Amino acid sequence: MKYINLLLLTLILVTATGCYGDRISDYRISDSVFIEDGENPGLPVYSEKGYNSFGFYWGLLPVSTGQGHEQSTIEVNDGICHIRLFGANGMNLYMLKLSLPGYAPETFSGLLDLNGKSFDLTDPDACTVTLQSSDIYSSDRHTYNLERILEGSFMVRRAQNLYVDRVLNGVVLSGTFSFKAIVDGSPATFLNGRFDMCFGDGNFFYLQ
Repeated sequence: MKYINLLLLTLILVTATGCYGDRISDYRISDSVFIEDGENPGLPVYSEKGYNSFGFYWGLLPVSTGQGHEQSTIEVNDGICHIRLFGANGMNLYMLKLSLPGYAPETFSGLLDLNGKSFDLTDPDACTVTLQSSDIYSSDRHTYNLERILEGSFMVRRAQNLYVDRVLNGVVLSGTFSFKAIVDGSPATFLNGRFDMCFGDGNFFYLQ
């Protein structure tokens, strides 16, 4: 009887461990994994693992993925690919949109074309930037006036397929960005930007 009870206990522990492991796997695929960068406090480490992490410094203010922000998305419309990255700082939510004119992938698999690509943010024909903010209690967004990008670039260092159980689940875009701009009449810096996002059927939209 003692051995039967021991066998049942072992079976329960193995089953529970397996379920827990599945939850961890699902969490890493669908949500954000935040591992802080020791050299850049408040920002996630740069990664290429599909952690769904994003962050940058606006001056000294760290903005990064966390609780409460929306899911990052890609929308393709009128021949333009809009990459929307969402982050937060405390009660304030932020959306950084990078729009790539002339690039219009019809499926998320087409995002692989961005591998190793760099975009000059001072050239509106290459990429335009939009910055918005709101708070967690309001759906109203304030759009900042980015009068001019003084210098900066946006780079997709790696684009790779993400498979789950040998099934293509999405494309992971990982990269960096930094720029200086005149925002609402004042100079501002946006430094040490990094992103590691998976885009698939749930957050890639072709709206042509």
